[in-house]
Amino acid sequence: MDREDLLREAAEDQLLRESTLRRFIYADVEELIQTGALTQLVPLGDGFITLSTLSDLSTRRFILRSSGDEANWKRHHIAHSTTMVNGYALDPLDPNMPYHLFMEWLRYVRVEIIDVLHAYIMGLRKRLRRAIRITHAYCQEPYSRQQWRTDPISVGVNTTQRLWRASNQATDQYEEDLRQWQHTRSIVGSMSGKGAKALKKSSDDWAEKRKNRQRKTIEDAVNWVISGERDEQEPLTVTVNGQTLTVPKVHASQSVDEMQDELMRAVRGEKDYHDHLVDQYKEYHRAKNEAARRERQETLDKARKASDERGVSGKTTIVGYTPAQLAEINPEILNQPAARRQQGAPERERFDQYLDTDVGVGWIGADGRPEVAGTGSPEAQSPDKPESLQDKISRRRPRLKP
Repeated sequence: MDREDLLREAAEDQLLRESTLRRFIYADVEELIQTGALTQLVPLGDGFITLSTLSDLSTRRFILRSSGDEANWKRHHIAHSTTMVNGYALDPLDPNMPYHLFMEWLRYVRVEIIDVLHAYIMGLRKRLRRAIRITHAYCQEPYSRQQWRTDPISVGVNTTQRLWRASNQATDQYEEDLRQWQHTRSIVGSMSGKGAKALKKSSDDWAEKRKNRQRKTIEDAVNWVISGERDEQEPLTVTVNGQTLTVPKVHASQSVDEMQDELMRAVRGEKDYHDHLVDQYKEYHRAKNEAARRERQETLDKARKASDERGVSGKTTIVGYTPAQLAEINPEILNQPAARRQQGAPERERFDQYLDTDVGVGWIGADGRPEVAGTGSPEAQSPDKPESLQDKISRRRPRLKP
């Protein structure tokens, strides 16, 4: 296998691992597909009851029955949603079972208990709506296709099952059309190599677009589960240095317009909440370094003053030697490796360089070099700062002469 095949295999393995890690998100979807309903066990006194989501037929019967008795619609809703009482399974095929449950038990239950039981039912309904919302994303996962191939659902009793079945049937039809298209490509390739290459490129582009749509569907579903609907998210407002700033949810740009707006804000030099936090962070460490420098200077001044008060005097003579003279004094000194004295830790030097660097406003010019906003100059540095040799070398553009 060549390097591209190894990288492709590694990428596919990583995608499978990520798909497995997020499978817990689709727990309700898989339960609806396999069993047809979501259930909830509710303790009640010394016993318990089991509530479940309603099928389309049960929902229709509940609406008709509660329309004639609107004062007790919650009790009818609980009666239709109850599938088991103290382990005794109620017959789902008996259309009058919810009626008997209402007449013999629920109409005598206190209102407080009815409100608590109905809250469980509303929780099941919210789980059902959430599962329906992410069913399309579940259909793009590999384990969805595996389940369809091993145990396809022929009867759809709920919306999730019908959506899952329709998606997989459409995928089956696509795979069948793709096999026929590959047969057509082989026939065209036997007559024209150029035509076969064009058809292959078109097929590969379509497959790549399809994978991108599937990936975006999964990403949108996961983001919705984590953050909810984007339009309903209220931004957080904070005050930094007397300036009120808006802190929205973290979202990547999804369209060309959003990317252009983000770019223009950077070009105009508009600072957001993150930029102000970075400025505060730098100012804090700059003040801390300046305080440490002043403390060292004051300590040295005190030491010099104390030395002068004691009357210590003398002189120091600095004598320099050439390498030849040093070799005469000690011949082994030439065999010693040259040492470079470090003024401080490399991490500290990098951090100080980061503190002294300010992010300017500008863009990348047509020739690929940075330009300062408003000047059009290719120089990214300030005019009062001399240009270093390293900056000159980095701007050199190598050319190959014939």
